[in-house]
Parts: sequence; C-alpha cells; structure tokens
Amino acid sequence: MGLFNWRFAEFTERAHARFGDTFTCRVGGLPESVLTKDRDAIRRLLTGDPLLKRSANDQIRPIVGEHSMLVIEPQEHLARRKLLLSPFHGDHVRSHARLIERLVSVELDRIQAGEVVRMQSVAQALTLEVILQAVLGLSDARTRARLHEIFDAMNTPLGSLVLFMPQLVRRSRWNLPAAPFWRLQDEFDALLADHIAATRADPRLAEREDILAMMVLARDEDGVGLDDGQLRDEMVTLIGAGHDTTATSIAWGVELLAHNPAVAEKAREAEDAYMEALVKEVLRIRTLLPIASARQVLEPFPIGRWTIPPGVTIWTNGHAVHNDPAIYPQPHVFRPERFLEDPPDGYAFMPFGGGAHRCLGSALALLEMKVVLRAILRRLEFGPTSDRIARPVRRHVTLAPKGGARVQILAKHAASGASGEPVPALPV
Repeated sequence: MGLFNWRFAEFTERAHARFGDTFTCRVGGLPESVLTKDRDAIRRLLTGDPLLKRSANDQIRPIVGEHSMLVIEPQEHLARRKLLLSPFHGDHVRSHARLIERLVSVELDRIQAGEVVRMQSVAQALTLEVILQAVLGLSDARTRARLHEIFDAMNTPLGSLVLFMPQLVRRSRWNLPAAPFWRLQDEFDALLADHIAATRADPRLAEREDILAMMVLARDEDGVGLDDGQLRDEMVTLIGAGHDTTATSIAWGVELLAHNPAVAEKAREAEDAYMEALVKEVLRIRTLLPIASARQVLEPFPIGRWTIPPGVTIWTNGHAVHNDPAIYPQPHVFRPERFLEDPPDGYAFMPFGGGAHRCLGSALALLEMKVVLRAILRRLEFGPTSDRIARPVRRHVTLAPKGGARVQILAKHAASGASGEPVPALPV
C-alpha cells in the first residue's frame, strides 16, 4: 500500500512495464481490484449502459453519507444527476465569476512584495470561501469563520488513509484516533442542518443564486425534491470534492508558472481560450487524482485477453494516460498550446473522471482556476524559490506540490482601476 499511496507514478510505471497495460492490485484494506491504462477499455468503461457499472466509492460512504451521488446505485444516480445538473452548467456557473474575482482580490490584497508565499494556503482559504458563499450561500460571517476552523482541524493524515484503509476512520468506541475527527464531523453536520433549515425557510429563496438554494428548489418529474439527508450528503460531497482539489490545482498552476516565465508572460494578457488551455495543461501535467475513475462492473468486462468478472472494481490510471507520449508528445513539457492545436478526446483527458459519473462541479472548478490564475498573474510578479519544480506528495486524495507551492513575490500591482488597467507598484 505504501508505494501505491505515496509513490503512485513510480510504482505503476514499473508495474505496467512488468505486467502490461492492465494488472491486478491488492491495496490496503480494499478488495482486489484491476488497474488499467488501456485506452479502449477506458472508453468502454466510461460509455455504454451506465446501469451495468456502479461507482466504486463505498470506502468513503462513512464520510459523504448514504445519499451522496458518489455512492448511490446506478439507477438512482442517473435520476439524481438529472435533477441536479442545472446549477452546474452554462450561465449559472458563469454568474459566479464576479464573486470569485472579488474573493481572490481580497486574498491577494494581503500579500506584500518581497514575501515568500505558500500559494497552497492562499488557494485553500479562497476556494473554501467560494464554496461557503457560492455553493452554500452562507452570509453569516461567524458561521463561515467556524467552518474554516473545522475544515482546518479536520485536515489530518486520516484523510489520506480513508481511501485505502477505510476501517481506520470507522466510527466506534475502540477507534480512539478517529474520535476527534468524528466530533468535528458532528459539529459540521449540526451547522449544516441548521443552514439547510434556514435555507428552506428563507422567504427570498427563489431569488438566491447559490447552489444549495437551487438544490432545495429542484424537483423531479413527479414534483419530489431532495430531503434534508440527501441535501446534507450532496453538500458534504461538493465541499469535499471542490475545496482541496481546486486549491491544489491552483497551487500547481502557480508553481508551474513560476518555473515557466515565458508561459506566464504570455498568459498575463492572453485571451480566454489560452487561459482555458493553460488550466487544462496544469491538470494534465500534474494529475491530482492519479486514479481518474473507479467502476465496479456488474457484468463480465473484457480487457485485452482478460475478462473481468462481475463485482470487481476497475481503476483507470489517469496519470499514465496524461503522460502517454503517443497522446501528448513530450509529456513532461508544460505547453498549454497542445490543447489549442490538437485537443485530446474525453478518454485521454480525465481530471474530472468521465462518463455518467463525471464530476458535476467540473465547470465551476475550471472557471475558478481560470479566474484565480488570471488574477494572480495580473496582480503579482513572482518567481520560484528553488531550481526545480516541486515534487508531488500525497495530500489526502490528491497529489500536491511539496512545500505548498512556495513562490517569491517580486512585485505587486494594484487591482484594476476605472480604466481597467492595473496600476503598477514599485518592485523590491
């Protein structure tokens, strides 16, 4: 389990070289599973009848709850996805851009020229505030501050182990190491329950634009909405999936730009298409979730000369696909232009999974990364604090830059004024 968890890239590269594109894994306390980078298998796994494959996320059920989209069965998952699709697409997602711009400006105002800044911490504070306001619609500053404290306190190594040793986080009298985690979880649940009740009772609910409000108002074809338990579990899922992952992506973006000044200079005044390509290249070259998707097949599933029996989980190796030179020439080179010149298909770019279980919040995450990285580039001039790009290290479910993306702030520019142009400050 140690090599798989802490040295995933090196371990799987050696295993693929020895066993081929597909091999069996026995990791920690999880059932025997199959890991593949076979492109045809990945395509078939993410397409076809979604009722013949279920998500293989049972180990996180104690955290996200019984009603989360990450763990419910295929038929219910499709219905839930249809019900909740609207808040995560199109104009509604784009409507959050102003909020994100305002919040990132507040965070950047705290940074001074001459400082060495750990951008992972800056991005975490920012992305959590985006979730609390854009997703939960929380306007009470005291509640937001307490939730910040709770999430900081829950940021323990236990989060890394739950994926591979779920018994370590099980709630029970004998599991003393997990007790502080569950006390915080209970406090968070109580705060969330109060906020859901207040949202339902809000006389201006229909005017609100946050995602929780839209979920409360959502109805299926029979006029049935989500109950409090379902709302709680979906909110926990959105916070868990959208907070640390997006923050880590932003941190990687700053780390990579600090070591690639030519790309940073081009991106400062680039059009939106180039910024989107840059964000995608960050997500490709520093794959946050090396296992891009997990499916438990419910009927025999052929991969090459093997047939995987029903009930077995198949993991797709997103790291291997994102670093395949046949798909991405010179895969270790940070080059956003590749996503403008010859964009890959949906089975070669999988930072948000794929198919019927593709992350609902992917559009919001991409928007957040674009807005934040553009603001950082225009407000700050920064350079690296070491000669080499930081090594990826395990941080809960993601691979984050070691050291938290530390950069030297060389100069700072004021926020855009009436003319729309940044007012330069003197460098130090």
